[in-house]
Amino acid sequence: MTTKTRYSEPKKSRKKVVADDSWKAPAMFSDKRSDICYAAIRSVDKVARDLEMKWGIGKLEELAPPKLAVAFEQARQNFSDAALGDDHNYLVQKADNLIQGWKAVEAYAIKNGNTPGDAEVWYAIAPPDAGGDKFAIVKHEADTAAVDRTEYPKVYSLDEICRIIKAVETDMIAKTKEIFPDAKITKITPTKGKVILDDEIPF
Repeated sequence: MTTKTRYSEPKKSRKKVVADDSWKAPAMFSDKRSDICYAAIRSVDKVARDLEMKWGIGKLEELAPPKLAVAFEQARQNFSDAALGDDHNYLVQKADNLIQGWKAVEAYAIKNGNTPGDAEVWYAIAPPDAGGDKFAIVKHEADTAAVDRTEYPKVYSLDEICRIIKAVETDMIAKTKEIFPDAKITKITPTKGKVILDDEIPF
């Protein structure tokens, strides 16, 4: 059985699975090549673990530009696919590629002025008419780990907030914001699955 870790566990093949969903580790993990295979997996796992503990889970990928992010994800998939095959030399090659990928995304982050401790967090307390709850808003999902959950139990990323806005935003709200950019929402009342807006329109 191959080494199972959070970062480098080989996933089951994407091919059609037989009825009993059985899966066996490639022979290279149980014959004389096994030491090489496990060494490759452990080396990748250490780099991934160290960088994610240092920067936060998913942070480096979010900071990378699209082309680099795609290349990094491809290297990760190639490594996972190689672990499903039976070519130990190919596995080692893809392990080296993925390690270089980790180094590349970190180098890009540092080059562009980011540091491991740079968690972007906004703390807010809702207005009294909205419940007065405490919220923490993070720019990157990986930054949720930087929030003290005992003080701010509710943490939302910008992506989550965009999804929430999209879910409750009516055509009227969207048009009002477009036509009157200084308009402020002061009250939102859910009524039978609909959203009623009572906002301050500057005219």
